[in-house]
Amino acid sequence: MRVLELLSSPAWTGPAEPMTSVARQLVRRGHHVEVAVDARREGDLRERLAAEGFPPRADLALSTKGGPLDMVRDLLRLRRVARDFDVVHANFSHDHALAVLAVARGPTRVVRTVHSSRSLADRGLQGWAHRRSDGLIAVCEAHAAILRERFHVPAERVAVARGAVDAGTFTPDGPDLRAELGIAQDAPVAGIVSRVKPDRRHAELVDAFGRVAARLPAARLVVVGRGEGIPVLRAHVERSGLAERVIFAGYRRGPDLAAAYRTLDVKVLLAEGNDGTCRALLEGMACGRPGVAWAFGAPAESIVHGETGLLVPPDDVAALGDALAGVLARPDRGREMGAAARVRMRELFTEEARGRAVEAFLERVRRLPPA
Repeated sequence: MRVLELLSSPAWTGPAEPMTSVARQLVRRGHHVEVAVDARREGDLRERLAAEGFPPRADLALSTKGGPLDMVRDLLRLRRVARDFDVVHANFSHDHALAVLAVARGPTRVVRTVHSSRSLADRGLQGWAHRRSDGLIAVCEAHAAILRERFHVPAERVAVARGAVDAGTFTPDGPDLRAELGIAQDAPVAGIVSRVKPDRRHAELVDAFGRVAARLPAARLVVVGRGEGIPVLRAHVERSGLAERVIFAGYRRGPDLAAAYRTLDVKVLLAEGNDGTCRALLEGMACGRPGVAWAFGAPAESIVHGETGLLVPPDDVAALGDALAGVLARPDRGREMGAAARVRMRELFTEEARGRAVEAFLERVRRLPPA
């Protein structure tokens, strides 16, 4: 099978990592994969893909910042290029619309992975493209149900490929950041790893942590990440009287990221980003930390409530604070749930399992008539 992956982004963020993981898995199974990404804007994606063995094609611009002329050029080029592939696999709305417009009815199939809930709104070309696609891959069962019910996509054209985590990189054993951050080894610590921006709900987490601090004075909240929302969040922490208990740990990657997860006793997630699998939650759980999240989308399916973490009614700040306090006040129970979380990640949320699911679906779609 020959697959062309499309991603109209210049940055190694959001869907870039899962797209690359799927490409690796398909190649390991004997398939041919090529990749095209945003060739106009500055970013690290092209370099990272080349290092992974997928140097991006140079004949497609795939830039959301280009004008109508760029889109027409991409449309004509993709129409020619697609004839050499069995599947054109889109990952963002821009490249998805281009693929649907470019690929005529014939042997080539158009498949889209819907990486986040932002692509589940029936507006503009998005709904039209979903209905015209030969196959759609969701990151969780909840999103798959929306694709079937809201967009009236036949069930045989919808599949689920859950998120994946490298449990060999993200492990419970190894260094943490407590000494660096000035946190006592026996202090209860909750934390979030996420870009800091308003839609990631950090302010609500700070409010919930206020309830924790009232019950557990030694508790700390660690915020890992960078983003435009940091000044506003710091001001909110100051107003809440929690400046001594909320620690901004900055952006972490590589071994430091795994160490950041090990610093925590519980990993919190309140909103998805461009990657609806909520990979940071999976990484924290692979490190043997229980997850606490509002019950929505992928987190509601990755956390088994009461076994690998806790799910809280969405937007209920008081319930979130009580859930965090409950886990942090019972460290033995937290460690038990964390161990179960790691087992769940190693068994179900693997790159191999995701690659196998995508491969099986692409082969199924090729046997179906064009949409």
